[in-house]
Amino acid sequence: MRRINDLPIWMRLLGAMWLILIPAWTGLILWAADQQRQTAIDQAKAFTSTLHEMTLAGLTTMMITGTISQRAAFLDQIIELRNVKDLRVLRSKNVSMQYGEGTNHEKPRDEIERRVLETGETYLRLSDDGSLLRAVAPAFARKEYLGKDCTMCHSMPPQDSVLGAVSMEIELDEVNADVRMFAIKIFSMAALLSLPVLIVLYYFTQRFVTRPLDEMTRGLEGIASGDGDLACRLSAKGDDEIGRACRAFNAMMDNFRDLIRRILDSTQQLATAADDLASITERTNAGVSQQRTEVDQLASAMNEMSATAQEVARSAQHGSEATHAAQGAATSGKDVVSGTMNRIDQLASEVQNAAEVIRELGHDSEEIGKVLDVIRGVAEQTNLLALNAAIEAARAGEAGRGFAVVADEVRSLANRTQISTQEIQSMIERLQQASRRAVSVMEDSQQRADQSRASAIEAEGSLDSITLAVATINDVNTQVASAAEEQSAVAEEMNRNVSSIMDAAEGNAQAAHQTTEASEQLARLAADLQSLVGHFKV
Repeated sequence: MRRINDLPIWMRLLGAMWLILIPAWTGLILWAADQQRQTAIDQAKAFTSTLHEMTLAGLTTMMITGTISQRAAFLDQIIELRNVKDLRVLRSKNVSMQYGEGTNHEKPRDEIERRVLETGETYLRLSDDGSLLRAVAPAFARKEYLGKDCTMCHSMPPQDSVLGAVSMEIELDEVNADVRMFAIKIFSMAALLSLPVLIVLYYFTQRFVTRPLDEMTRGLEGIASGDGDLACRLSAKGDDEIGRACRAFNAMMDNFRDLIRRILDSTQQLATAADDLASITERTNAGVSQQRTEVDQLASAMNEMSATAQEVARSAQHGSEATHAAQGAATSGKDVVSGTMNRIDQLASEVQNAAEVIRELGHDSEEIGKVLDVIRGVAEQTNLLALNAAIEAARAGEAGRGFAVVADEVRSLANRTQISTQEIQSMIERLQQASRRAVSVMEDSQQRADQSRASAIEAEGSLDSITLAVATINDVNTQVASAAEEQSAVAEEMNRNVSSIMDAAEGNAQAAHQTTEASEQLARLAADLQSLVGHFKV
């Protein structure tokens, strides 16, 4: 594409015209050649139909005249015709049944010929290379065919049945040669017609395009190679594109000259502004340096305050942890006291129950004593009665000896009963004394349990007070920690702000330095621009 752009305009225009004409003429030639060849093929197809009718007419005449045995010579003579490559007359099964199989040339050679004999449909096709036209046309048993009655000779087959077929091959070499010659003639004619068109186009391009462009180019080169004289102008002839381009260039030069004048004025103002900017940037550098010093001091103070706030927060955190531990210990102590009170209440209840049981035991022992008194009285009465009975038995003499023995046994039992009763009485008295002592001990234990419960209640109240005080201290520590954290967060935020201020101050310092360099460069550019613009003549 770059090489094409380097070519002259007239060469590109002629090349474009050739690119248009060549496809157009080529398409036209190909279309005309195809139409010519199609016409020739249609004529060849019509020739096959004529040849088919002519062959059948000749054979029909030979059948009527009785010379059908000489049909081979007739067919050989037809083959000698121009463009006829091969011609054979085929017999159908009906004709073979009536007149015999015939020669080998009268039998179908391939599937195409057999299909035509079976279906009665004409076969007409071109070969793949287009050099040969093959046709296989059937013949039917009809009363009126080419002016003759076919059923006179072929009476066995039914009417309109296939009697046979004519298989032929027509050469198309002459047709193809004629088509090629026709294409060559059209191409030659197109080339001859294209030459005048290209000559006229060349003259028009040279006269109305290339020559004005050359003049405009020479004018532009003269302006470009001059000493900066902006008063030079191009010669504008005509109102075509080139003339309008020349006038537009002249108008552009007028605007450019006015622009250069304004640039000269602006460069002087720019130089003055650059000097003023340099003075301002010097003062800005001094202010930025002082700002950096003050910001450094503020950053140090903020760091110290942040460290102090963090230390307070840590101390508050430790205090909060200690109060949490104390609160946990107080809560545990309260739980222990509550458990102790519950156990004391349970012990007092059990002591009271035991005292009641012992009291009931004392009461029961007193009742047992009363029963023993009754038993003792009964034993004494029994002893007296036994004594009286012994006395009476002694009086009775020999007759009362057995009764005396019984009386002695009864008295002995009464004595043992009295002895056992006394022992039981002694044990009951000891049991009553022990129960009274146990009741006294139980009452003392219950009093001490009541005293312990009262002490536990006081301890629980003290622990509640301690827990409340610890919770208050914990809240205070939490508030102190929160305040310290907020103060630390504020200090961190202020520290970040101070860092941002420091970064901004550093950026301002760099910007001021860059501004100083830019103002110096601007002053140099203004001087250079004045020097460059000074070369133009306005």
